[in-house]
Amino acid sequence: APVTIGDITLGDVIAQLEKAEALVHAKMTAGWQRVMDNFSDFVIAGPLTFVFHEIVYFGAWVPWLVLDQIPYFKRYKIQPDKKADWAMVAKCLKRLLLSHVFIQLPMQLMFHWVAQFLGFSMSLPLPPVRDLAWQLPAFFVIEDFYFYWIHRALHHKSVYRYVHKIHHEHTHPFGIAAEYAHPIETFFLGIGTLLGPLFFAKHMVTLWAWLFVRLWETVEDHSGYDLPWNPTNFIPFWGGAVHHDFHHKTFQGPYSSIFTWCDWAFGTDKMFRAQQKKLRAGKEGAYPAQFRGAANFEALETEQAKAKVA
Repeated sequence: APVTIGDITLGDVIAQLEKAEALVHAKMTAGWQRVMDNFSDFVIAGPLTFVFHEIVYFGAWVPWLVLDQIPYFKRYKIQPDKKADWAMVAKCLKRLLLSHVFIQLPMQLMFHWVAQFLGFSMSLPLPPVRDLAWQLPAFFVIEDFYFYWIHRALHHKSVYRYVHKIHHEHTHPFGIAAEYAHPIETFFLGIGTLLGPLFFAKHMVTLWAWLFVRLWETVEDHSGYDLPWNPTNFIPFWGGAVHHDFHHKTFQGPYSSIFTWCDWAFGTDKMFRAQQKKLRAGKEGAYPAQFRGAANFEALETEQAKAKVA
């Protein structure tokens, strides 16, 4: 007998999902056709992808910038006693724009030939939308493992002060500090972003979809906020801002960009996990490397005070 919920069968659900997928695919195809009609492959792979990057990157920062202006949200700051002043933000913006225009844009302009060499397609038909359901998680896993080892290497004393120290000028990071980095770091970490699409996709639309979620993720990582209703809180082993903020504060591990398992498996998160256990009032997590507790110690004390009153 078919699986049912009331009058709705599993087949009905699948049919509706397939109908929705077909509609999204048709809209994407029409949109991509307009892109191809108006721009050459070189412009799509180079300048247009650069513009897409800028819009998504700075757009992803706007919600966190708004929260910075609202005192209520200070309770969710991971370092509530710290706030980037406008001089710090202006310095970051200046360096970012120089880096984006004189480092990232030239790299992006060369990507057309790199894409051709690696076999990336820009033509129709577009890949099925459903492929993103497994591709994007796979890309995150691949980049996270690559990032962990490159990032850990950048902390080696022989190279740290020459390269990665620039990124660590911000001990209490804010959204757009994510790409505040030395050109060498930008280049090597950028390779990790391409690995997943290179192995499993090779279409520019898939690369754009991946770039969109990856940029939102890295800006969130540097946001300085741990919001309890953030959907990523429900993803097992997701690091989020608390994971990376601790790294900026202490200059120690954890080193991963996305998940917590590499640091747990290779023993580079012990200080972090000890702190998070305190933020859970001494309670262990439900699984290894789980860390969600109060956003900060002030918030923990407030929660405990409310519990006593209740």
